[in-house]
Amino acid sequence: MTILGLLWYHTCIMARQGLELHIEQKQALALTPQLLQAIKVLAMTRTELGDYVAAELEGNPVLEADWDGEQPGGESAPDEEFGVDAPIGTPAPPEDFDWAEYLKEKEYDDVSYGYGYGAPAEGFAERPGLGPTLREHLLEQISDGDLRRVHRDPARAYEIVEAVIESLDENGFLTQTAAETAAAAGAAEAEAAIRAVRGFEPAGVAAADVREALVLQYERAGGDDPLVKEIIETRLADVAARSAAAVSRSLGRKRPDVERAFEAIAALNPKPGRGFQDGAETHYITPDIIIEKTNEGYEARVNSENLPSLTVSPYYRKVLAETRKGDEAHDFLTERLNAASALIKSLERRRQTVYNITTAILRRQYAFMDEGKAFLKPMTLKQVADEIGVHESTVSRAVRGKYVQTPRGVIELKAFFGSGVRSTDGEGISAQRVKALIKGFVAAEDRRAPLSDLELADALEKSGVFLSRRTVAKYRGEAEIPSSAKRAKRATGETLRKGERNGK
Repeated sequence: MTILGLLWYHTCIMARQGLELHIEQKQALALTPQLLQAIKVLAMTRTELGDYVAAELEGNPVLEADWDGEQPGGESAPDEEFGVDAPIGTPAPPEDFDWAEYLKEKEYDDVSYGYGYGAPAEGFAERPGLGPTLREHLLEQISDGDLRRVHRDPARAYEIVEAVIESLDENGFLTQTAAETAAAAGAAEAEAAIRAVRGFEPAGVAAADVREALVLQYERAGGDDPLVKEIIETRLADVAARSAAAVSRSLGRKRPDVERAFEAIAALNPKPGRGFQDGAETHYITPDIIIEKTNEGYEARVNSENLPSLTVSPYYRKVLAETRKGDEAHDFLTERLNAASALIKSLERRRQTVYNITTAILRRQYAFMDEGKAFLKPMTLKQVADEIGVHESTVSRAVRGKYVQTPRGVIELKAFFGSGVRSTDGEGISAQRVKALIKGFVAAEDRRAPLSDLELADALEKSGVFLSRRTVAKYRGEAEIPSSAKRAKRATGETLRKGERNGK
């Protein structure tokens, strides 16, 4: 190759490796503040939405709330003082009224317009307070006598008793030994502190396990039958299985005595710490949509209870029209009016989307509304998204934390979605329907020879449902149906008890 040819080749290689500019068109979704707000509002639960609207009402003076004709209380806004609909005799605002200064005095300029939650406005239902936690309940029972039995220094004694209480789990059981508690509290009096807490109510707290808790309760109630304590300590599994015959044989005790012991144990609480608040807030469900049966069938409607209808104040629109562009008041009101309009549109989009999803669900689940869980059809997010013309992620956000009131109770929207089980008709059936079929087969089986999971799978296949034995076992367990071995054992025990009664 000549020198000229080499130079030309080298130039071509360098050109291909160099930087080049290209212009191309492509579509991309720009997440504007308004779109971000709409997405966030759509994903909010009803409680979150109520708090969010309350915060916006506090922070945006141009927003008005219609509470069925009653405005929420609080400091009067300017349109309430001088507004068009103000009572006769209310003075009109002076011509030189400084709106910018007025709004500054209201400190609206300092309000954050993020997506946080503020204090609920008046008109939102107050939430009931929480009950005491187990820890609070036990701490309230500490007396001077308890402290003196633990340590000579009352303050130090309180710390040791508190350490014991802090070591209890939600059931009221100790999560660490006395030695571990002593090491954590830096004291040797942990045993005395544990004894003190065991004297508190409810009886059975501060026990090492369920057996000790039951014995403590039995003794606190004045029980003194050694057989009861022996059964608790050695045969508690038989108590759970109600196998009085097995206990009678193993301990060599009369059946009536064992049954009386069973009755005494059944009156005790295996989890004495339950029944108290766990410190978390209790949430009360208010449905977003209500489905009711009418003469024409079922219809859905949006539940607007405790949520106001938001509008933009006409008085502030008038004020804005009377200001000039570039003025502080004009810029302020323009910003607030835009924010109010965006919020109203976001709320309407949320309402319409949830309504559309619910009506799409209703069209597929008429049998469920009429007959109950066993007739719930399998349904996916994509199916509903395609039907109402939105993206699958929109449906996913919309059903989060939203509830619908149906003739079958209040149900979370996402509970309607789930993969189905393959069936002969190609449409599939829901897991609830499968469980109902299994319950029906078990109810009709020969109790002396109950159906195994494999036999249940065969019975389901004959009904047009194809499941493996392992999947049948999973659904049977979720339906709280014992295994065939346990069902057979229970049937045998009932037969023996019946024979003994007939023999008597």
